Amino acid sequence: MILTYKTAINNSARFKVNLQEVISDLRRQEIEILTEERLAKVISDISMPRTYIGHEPSGSLHLGNLAGSLPVLKLAKHGFHAIILLADLHALANDKGELKDIQEFARKDLDMFEKVAKKMGIGGKIEYKFGTEFENQDYFVQMLRLSKLVNFTEAEKSMDEISRKSVARMTSSAIYPLMQVLDIGVLGVNVAVGSIDQRKVHVLAIENLKKLGYATPVAIHNRVILQGIDGNRKMSKSFGNTIDLDETQDSLEKKIKKTYCAPGETEINPILSWYRALIFPLSEVPLHFAEKVTGTYLELESLWRKKEISPQELKTAALRDLGNIIH
Repeated sequence: MILTYKTAINNSARFKVNLQEVISDLRRQEIEILTEERLAKVISDISMPRTYIGHEPSGSLHLGNLAGSLPVLKLAKHGFHAIILLADLHALANDKGELKDIQEFARKDLDMFEKVAKKMGIGGKIEYKFGTEFENQDYFVQMLRLSKLVNFTEAEKSMDEISRKSVARMTSSAIYPLMQVLDIGVLGVNVAVGSIDQRKVHVLAIENLKKLGYATPVAIHNRVILQGIDGNRKMSKSFGNTIDLDETQDSLEKKIKKTYCAPGETEINPILSWYRALIFPLSEVPLHFAEKVTGTYLELESLWRKKEISPQELKTAALRDLGNIIH
């Protein structure tokens, strides 16, 4: 049964969530909060707020998936009830394969998420749900109600940066964002998390869920899209330019060696984007780059711009720091 893939949650535990600590930790990433005032109210009014991110299983998780999910993991550390939705039906709608294969990917993704969670000290504190656990007849009745509130153009535009080319003009590309919106309501989510390409979907949720009797969510978006190792596009399995969370030390080293890394270049530099969006937000100590030591991404960028750190030194550090996260 799918339910056997769920990590146990001790719901009897209750935490005193500290707003300033939460905000400070979250803003180690470059994020947008819609809005900080409403997040403060959620923390003030709810003893264990619920946060979530939807993940579409389609192969091995990569650094971009982890960076997008980082706010959920951090909120779990601060006492939120955290849910990672392994969105199997969404993946089916987005042409990511047959359901049986998608669910196998999801089980592997669960293991990788939990491995990172344990390294962050929150092992066993994440709830993993498959869409097929709750996206049932009642759910789709609600989706029909939602579909009468959202016009087709709004739904289509919200999927522009998410859908595969093969479904970009198919009806499923309009159904998909409605499912995302409804997931937030049905799961009782107080804080929805995603990358910046999820912003339009979350705005639809903020504007419409209350009309169906659900709470209006807060939304948090990671502003930095990780660059792939080719330096040409965002990190994506579709482009074959990823650093995966199940890389061996050998495969990680090979990928980093061939990663585009022009001296002094900051705009197109995959490794800098990894430090900016993931490594520094997770690091609690200054990081070494040969003889240089930096405590923030901006310090690293400044040294790189002045060519005080070489490509080889940056790649050597990235191998060490990414290895500490994924191994």
